[in-house]
Amino acid sequence: MGIIKASKLIFDYIRRDEEEHVEEVNRAIDHLDLDIHEGDFVAILGHNGSGKSTFAKQINGILLPTEGTVWISGMKTTDDSHIWDIRKTAGMVFQNPDNQIIGNIVEEDVGFGPENLGVPTEEIWRRVDASLEAVGMTAYRMKSPNKLSGGQKQRVAIAGVMAMRPKCIILDEPTAMLDPNGRKEVIATLHELNRKEGITVLLITHYMEEVIDADRVIVMDDGRLVMDGTPREIFSRVKELKAYRLDVPQVTELAYELKQEGIALPDGILTMQELMDVLLPMMQERFPDQVKP
Repeated sequence: MGIIKASKLIFDYIRRDEEEHVEEVNRAIDHLDLDIHEGDFVAILGHNGSGKSTFAKQINGILLPTEGTVWISGMKTTDDSHIWDIRKTAGMVFQNPDNQIIGNIVEEDVGFGPENLGVPTEEIWRRVDASLEAVGMTAYRMKSPNKLSGGQKQRVAIAGVMAMRPKCIILDEPTAMLDPNGRKEVIATLHELNRKEGITVLLITHYMEEVIDADRVIVMDDGRLVMDGTPREIFSRVKELKAYRLDVPQVTELAYELKQEGIALPDGILTMQELMDVLLPMMQERFPDQVKP
C-alpha cells in the first residue's frame, strides 16, 4: 500500500431542505481506485467538476467518503482517533495563499502550524529555519506577508505546511492566481522539495506545462480515473485528452498538428528542445544549403 490509497471511493454532495430531507445528490467521486507511492511527484488533471479537488479534500479528512475507504500511511481517514496524525502526514496548500497566511511576520506564520501541534519552542524555530531555507524565503523571514508577491506568499504557505513535517503535500491549483514567474518559482520549489526532502507531492493543476516533469499524471473525468501514466504516455493521447476537455502543452500541440500534416514525428513531445532535435535533421536533409548543422 502506498502513502495514499483510495479503494472504491464514492463521495456525494447532498443538498437537504430545512427538514433535512434530501433534495439533490451530486456524485463528485465515482468508485475511484488509486494508489500513490511515497516519494512520487504526481499531477492530477481534469476539467472543472471532474472531482479532483474533492479528492484532495478526502486525503486529509476535510471531506469523508460516502462509500469506500481512503488510507493515508495505512490510517483510515474515517478513524477519528487518527485524524490529527493524518493531517500531520498530509499537508494541504490551497489556491489562494492569503487564505492560509495568518501571521503578521513571515517567520511567525511558518511557526504557527507546529505551535498548534504542541511542538516545543526550540524545535519550532529549528523547523521554521529549515522550512524557509527549503523554499528559498530565509531573507524574507522578518517581512510582512502583505509586502510579498503572489509567488513568494505561496512559498511561505508551503513552508508553513513543511514546518509540520508532512510526508506528503497536496496542492490544489496553487499557481492559479500567480503570474508566469510566480508559477515557475512555486513549481521549481515543489520539485526541489520532492528531490531533496523526499516529500510526496500531489499537484492539482490546469497548467499543462507544470505537468511535464511529474513522475506520474492522473486524469479524472466525472469523478472517475480515466487516464494514468507518465507525462509522455498521457500527452501522446492528444485526441483523447481533448475529448475530456483538456489541453496539452503548446509544443505538444504543435508537434501533433505537424504530424497531422504528414510530418513523421514521435508521439508525446514535451519540450521545444525535443521538437527541434527531431525537426532540424529533417530540415538539414531536405535543405542542406539553407540549414547548417
